[in-house]
Formats: sequence, structure tokens, C-alpha cells
Amino acid sequence: MLTPSKTLALTMLALGLGTVQAVTFGGLTVTPRGPQTLNLETGATELPQGGTATDSRGGLKLVASAMQLTPGSALKAQNATLTTRQGGTLRAQNVTYDLKAGTLTATGNVTYADARLKGVTANKVTLYVKTGFVTATGGVKATTPALSGAVLVFDSQTMQTLLSGPFSLKTSAGARAGAAGERLLLAFAGNRLTRTSAPDAGALARFGPYLK
Repeated sequence: MLTPSKTLALTMLALGLGTVQAVTFGGLTVTPRGPQTLNLETGATELPQGGTATDSRGGLKLVASAMQLTPGSALKAQNATLTTRQGGTLRAQNVTYDLKAGTLTATGNVTYADARLKGVTANKVTLYVKTGFVTATGGVKATTPALSGAVLVFDSQTMQTLLSGPFSLKTSAGARAGAAGERLLLAFAGNRLTRTSAPDAGALARFGPYLK
């Protein structure tokens, strides 16, 4: 464990190197907002004043008020705003980016929105960076389309959403509801919801891994 004097020296070193310089960290480009504290034994880096982390390969940009980075393993952030390559915006009190698994999990006052889904709130939202899927679980609600459900999974490649029951959906065409275990497939054209239907076997196979 580092002694207080070593921790202080490393913090002062980070200050001397310039706190606005971007550094590469486990595939991320990180620009601190203030001083950094490095743990020499673990390689973990604390950014108590936060900053910006960009994953150019995954198409993610995260801005947070505080960050903790573990080399090659994870980025944790508090009071974070994340934007995705597909145009989504995610906000949450706590975010963990598992760099090995390629998953980003958000909890605490979570909100999500993109060109098709507006005002999404849930207990937890997970982004699957490699596939572009987004999963919202626990008390899921959205303002556009007006819906609620147990689980919502969005596929950015096909622009389809699977809603798992108990669910409700209200559109200009009417209202639909489903019991626990029932599922509804929502298809978008551009930014508009154009069709709803029961998912076929192919859709269930595609969405299945994200419903667990």
C-alpha cells in the first residue's frame, strides 16, 4: 500500500505534468479535468475532478465529475453523461465500463434517449459496445413511444426494439398491453415507429442473449 507521502508526491507529479493533457488508457483517450492520483502498486488512477474519456473504436464519449480507472480492466465514473456513435445519450449517477467484456452499465437516476426512443428511464441500462444493443431493465418507461415494461432491448443495427412484459404501449393507432412473459416487437422506419407485432423465432434468437 502506498504511504501518504508517496500518494502526495504522485498527485503533485500529475499536477506538474499538466492536467489538461490527454493520455491513453486501456484503449481510451482520457482528458482529466484536474489532478490525478496514481497507485504505483495497482496502476489504478483516480480523477477526483473527473474529465472526458473517449473510446474511438467503440464510438463512445463519456464526461463525468469523477473517474476511477483500472488498467485494461474497467473505467468507473460518477455523474456521467455518455454519447454513442448511434446518437444515443445516456445519463446516470454511476457508470462502469468493463473494457474486457465491452459492456457499459449505468445505475442511479438513469435516463436514455436517441432519435427513436425518448425519455427512457429504468433501474439499469446496459450498452453492449461491440453489437450496439441497449438493454433497459427494472421499471422501464419511455415518453416516445409512450410505453412501460419489465425489459426493453434496442437493436441499433435493425432499428427494432423488443419490449418484455408486463408491458403497455400507447400510439396514435391505439393501445396494447401484455402480461409477464409476453413480448412485443417494435419496428422503426427512420425515426418513426411503424409497426408492432409478436416477435418471430428469428427475432427471439437475436434478442435472446440480451433478455437474460
